[in-house]
Amino acid sequence: MPCGAILAGGMADRKPISKAVQVAVFRRDGWLCCWCKRPVIFAPVMRFLEREIRASGNADRLSYYHAHWTRDGAPLLDLLGAVIDHIEAHSAGGADQIDNLVTACNKCNGRKSAATLDRWGERPMEKPVKGKYGEPQHWDGLSSLFVMMAKSDPAVLTAGERGWLRALQSSPVTAPPR
Repeated sequence: MPCGAILAGGMADRKPISKAVQVAVFRRDGWLCCWCKRPVIFAPVMRFLEREIRASGNADRLSYYHAHWTRDGAPLLDLLGAVIDHIEAHSAGGADQIDNLVTACNKCNGRKSAATLDRWGERPMEKPVKGKYGEPQHWDGLSSLFVMMAKSDPAVLTAGERGWLRALQSSPVTAPPR
């Protein structure tokens, strides 16, 4: 299986998946949705982009970032926001182990829900994206832009963003298998 592998696991108390593990999964999968192959976007960077545009004097309504990734407030994140998906759904006993986790776009994650892979494969899906010149080779979900912007103004970081910055800086960057 190109994006992770299924592991059996029990239903334990659900703990958040660490940011370090999430970053490792995003990087392993090349910041591409495992299901539709679309490039995904690291959501925290969109808040920084909106803030930078505002700081430049633009007072127009913008739809770059919304905390809930609503279609009207953040259409890119509504579609392409990077999320972690369980291959075998957590609610069905899927483990929070890295080989049961894959990168998904927000839309595929919502469409898949808790479906098994068999059921998911039966659903009508959009045709996977296939680039004329191949898959993106160096896409990073705009995470490098987030690191650059976060380091330039650390005082504005939320606790969660500080956690993302630490995870992005401490995780080794390795080329995804192709």
